[in-house]
Amino acid sequence: MGTMDMIIAGVILAGAFWLLYHSIWKKKGHCPGGCGSGGCCDKK
Repeated sequence: MGTMDMIIAGVILAGAFWLLYHSIWKKKGHCPGGCGSGGCCDKK
């Protein structure tokens, strides 16, 4: 692999981990539609 291939692979992996972090760990328990969409933000 050339240097440019390594850079491209690194950017792709970094983007994948960023998306994974933002879609799973950061929004753990988050209501996807927001509080305005319905009763998901109501505490029971």
